[in-house]
Order: sequence, then C-alpha cells, then structure tokens
Amino acid sequence: MPAHRPYYPELPSYYRDVEFQMVFFKTDPAIVEAHLPEPLEADPDGLALAIGINVPFCSAYGPFHEAGLELRCRFKGKSAFFNTHLYLDNPAAICAGREVWGAPKEYAQVIFETKGNLIFCQTIKDGVPIMTITSDITKKAEPSEVILAFPSYRLKMIPRADGPGAAIKQIVTANPEDMQSQLLMKGNGMVTFGSSANSDLAAFPVREIVGAFYEISTYKEVYGEIVYDYLKK
Repeated sequence: MPAHRPYYPELPSYYRDVEFQMVFFKTDPAIVEAHLPEPLEADPDGLALAIGINVPFCSAYGPFHEAGLELRCRFKGKSAFFNTHLYLDNPAAICAGREVWGAPKEYAQVIFETKGNLIFCQTIKDGVPIMTITSDITKKAEPSEVILAFPSYRLKMIPRADGPGAAIKQIVTANPEDMQSQLLMKGNGMVTFGSSANSDLAAFPVREIVGAFYEISTYKEVYGEIVYDYLKK
C-alpha cells in the first residue's frame, strides 16, 4: 500500500447489477486434494465450480471482469469451497483481493459476452486461452437448486522480507452481505481448460457437468474472517 495514500478505498465496497455465470462440475478428487492446503480436506466427489463474473459497477475499483475456479472441501467437519484460481482485468481489484483477503488473483484478459441466450466467458493469459465457460439460460431457477458455494476460503500468504518463508499465512473467508438477487436462471453448461507453460488449469479433467446457473445480483463487500492462522496455531 502506498504510504502517502491508499491504492484502494476502505470497506465496504458496493456492487450493482453483477452478472455471475456458474458451472458446477466433477473433476479428479486426487487433483482437488493436491490443490488444497492443509487442514482443508478434499471432497470425495471432486466437485468444482468454474465461474465467470461481469462487474459493470463497483464503488471501489470501477468495472471489471473476473473468472476463476473453486474446489469443494471440508473444514472442521463442514462443507465449503476453496478458491484456487482467479483472473481479473482490473489492477486495483487484484491488489485489494490479494492484500486484504488473500484471493489468488492474477492479471489476465477475461471476455464476458452474451450471444443470444448463450453466456460466454473466456480467460486468456499471456495470449493463451486457459479457461472457457459456456452456458445457456433457458429456465428460471429457484435458489434451493444452486449448490451453496459459501463459505469461500482463500490462502492468504505474504512472503517475509528478510528471507525465505511466510510473514503471514492464514486461511481467510469472505462472504458478500446484503445480497439481492435480481435474476436467477439455469440451463446447460460446459467448461474447457487450455494448456500453457504458466497455467495448471489443464490438470483438471471435466468428468461430469452437475449444473449451470446465471444470476444477476447487487451486494456489499465487507471484511472477512481469519479462520486458521498457520503461524499462531
């Protein structure tokens, strides 16, 4: 953070009319386990969530696009999701997400488009398409049909300045507040991963599509919670 002024404002941040594209799928449970930090436990079904987001208005960072991958896990006997990959096209949102909540954000080109009733989201990193999510929106969905993707955990890790190792290492959770869903639809979905020398997304095979949803919501972003501190346990 610059010493003379904040690079991003204090919380809360307000989001309006945000589009969410969500495709739940099953992948290899062994790959899920390999991408989870302890003490999180892998879901035996290998359930994962590919998500594309279009943010037309954010009070803190302005508009941006985002895409990522979350893996279902268990922590202290309760179901949750772990955020393993996130890609954005907004530097301020990347810095805030990494520094405040430990979100694994990287800069990439994220294309989010609607073509007819098809939602298309593609992540391109260093010129290579590494994730493509497509889904149609054919039927109205009920909130009970959507798999609950919260709590959402992240690994916040900041390196030491005076040598190897972590100065901060924590499992952090952050959930939106005052969420108002304006539209919720369901349909068919597909996820494909591409390969490059600096992306490991192709390691996740798509074995079965479980569900595809499209939602428009307005909500507030607030501080999270440290649920596990490796350096103070």
